[in-house]
Amino acid sequence: VAAALVTAVAYIGSLLAHELAHSLVARRNGLEVEGITLWLLGGVSRLQGEVAGPGAEIRVAGVGPLVSLVLGAVFMLVAWLLHAAGVGGVVVAALAWLGGISLLLAVFNVIPAAPLDGGRLLRAVLWRITGDRFKAAVWSARSGQVFGWALVVVAAYLVLVRRQYNWLWFAFVGWFLISAATAEGQQAMVQSRLRTIAV
Repeated sequence: VAAALVTAVAYIGSLLAHELAHSLVARRNGLEVEGITLWLLGGVSRLQGEVAGPGAEIRVAGVGPLVSLVLGAVFMLVAWLLHAAGVGGVVVAALAWLGGISLLLAVFNVIPAAPLDGGRLLRAVLWRITGDRFKAAVWSARSGQVFGWALVVVAAYLVLVRRQYNWLWFAFVGWFLISAATAEGQQAMVQSRLRTIAV
């Protein structure tokens, strides 16, 4: 129980490090940080303002998964070193789990689908190609909707047909991605239509 509690706190710490990296790089690129919220599906840095260009978008979005990747590699390395030194049991298992889950978090976050970090990276690339931030945001949001629906459909098939109930979690993740991506797409479309109107 003690190991589980320590591992859970360490995992929350790694999520916080991921979001802090986003926030620190965002501040260096001229954005204001309202705060960081950690919740059931991860975390979010609440940023105010818009990045100056695609390069800044790539830096802000890419640093979070990079931090998770580094943390995952460090946890795995420490677990391997302890195992090689003859240490076993729950300490090595906890470190290995932390390493694996941090690497999984890094990989999942770079999937090119909004609102994931990969969706922000996709938006930056499309922005660079098209020169239109709002069009890039709409396409990034659509990729998030497609990925979310794919998760829901696969999870529904595996739960209803194969009776693999552990996939139910992925249906909830997919539904969240659909909702968040739809909201981002709508916001981008409204901003695109209002940007030439003086108030």
